[in-house]
Amino acid sequence: MPQLLVYIAAILFLPYTTNNQINDDVLFQLQWPGNEVMLPESNNILFMTTAEDEQYQCLLPDESPNEFTDSVHYTGPSARALLQPLLDKHACTMRLETYWNYELCHGQHVRQFHESKTQGTQTKLQEFFLGRDYKYPTDPKFALQNATLIIDSRENLKVPTFYLREKEYSYFEVIMGNGTPCDLKEATPRLTRVHYICEEGSRNEMILQEESSTCEYRVVIATNILCTHPLYKTKVTPINTINCHPVNGAPSKPDALRNLENGNARKVKVTAGSTFPAHQTASTSEATSQVLHATTPPTKTVPPTHPAHIVDEELAQQFLRGEHCLTGGKGWWKYEFCYQKYAQQYHLDKDGRTNVLLGKWNEDNHKEWWTAAKKKMVIGTKTLTHFYSNGDICDLTGKPRQVQVKLKCKENVPKSAVSLYLIEPTVCNYILGVESSLLCPLFLSANEFGLF
Repeated sequence: MPQLLVYIAAILFLPYTTNNQINDDVLFQLQWPGNEVMLPESNNILFMTTAEDEQYQCLLPDESPNEFTDSVHYTGPSARALLQPLLDKHACTMRLETYWNYELCHGQHVRQFHESKTQGTQTKLQEFFLGRDYKYPTDPKFALQNATLIIDSRENLKVPTFYLREKEYSYFEVIMGNGTPCDLKEATPRLTRVHYICEEGSRNEMILQEESSTCEYRVVIATNILCTHPLYKTKVTPINTINCHPVNGAPSKPDALRNLENGNARKVKVTAGSTFPAHQTASTSEATSQVLHATTPPTKTVPPTHPAHIVDEELAQQFLRGEHCLTGGKGWWKYEFCYQKYAQQYHLDKDGRTNVLLGKWNEDNHKEWWTAAKKKMVIGTKTLTHFYSNGDICDLTGKPRQVQVKLKCKENVPKSAVSLYLIEPTVCNYILGVESSLLCPLFLSANEFGLF
């Protein structure tokens, strides 16, 4: 979001009135032309005073026309008829990620797969289907997908929506079931809900793929096919420009705003009223803004997760004894790590908690893995890896899951901060990163197997 838009959103909200009625569906953008002029008296003039007594007169514009009217009169093809040719020709859309790749052949299947080279030119394929074939939802809330004559007010035309990238989208749903059986749900076939949204200029790109619940998935496809339908066309709110001119020797732009744009964040207050001085008016509106600085994520290649915190030395000792477990992750699956006990994924829903054991601690198995990997302890090392084995059986490989826990000495950070991240470089083989300054003293006492 442009800084001026941030400024007007965070610092000052100006309800604009037309015929004495507040219009909440209008956005404004402040501009600072810089020249000091005295505007003629008008109902469209608003005077502002900052906390530093900088004074401005702002000219409110006439509203930009909004192409979205309160009523819809549509007699064209239904949304289903618009989308049907795409489903019939089975065109495919790909999404490539670090390890897994995703393929949606519209109306045919959704596939998750990974290809790797073995000896020579032979390729090893790992895959499972998240859904096959397709059907349309029967829920009444999707009834307008089939409508060919639409004459009603928008308030009565309810189409399912969701928010993505700070925008609200109406979506068309296609259900693809009969996927690869899920071992976590008693061999229930996997299922994917494909949500098609209007995005001008898009060519059926897969912009989101996620596991919405255990072995049920959601895929979002951006397409321009639906953009001719009024119920699926993305609403664009017009932005109206407010020009604010300094008066009485004020700078061309408020000093607080300059500090905010230059990274010198501090609290800012602006009062708005109809006449000077604003703080004496009968009706004023106030807002404050404060910038919070984010911390650097633990790695560049892994999305940052919420850090766990060890709040005192006693809790730290409980962690090292495996009595205090660390949790992290976001989305449907989260993960839990209990030092020298286990690492697992889990999620909570109305039916309770579902756990997937990634690996459990066994000192002999760790030593065997350490020796086979030809790892050696080096004085001054900052990272150690411990091996947790014999997790739950993986439905794709038929073997137990396992996880390498990378313990990293993170100097110059508070002892109370512990960062976690989890990646799956190969099928059902995981890497769990644990980074903290708390670990640094322990590395001096590690033995030849990397154990403290």
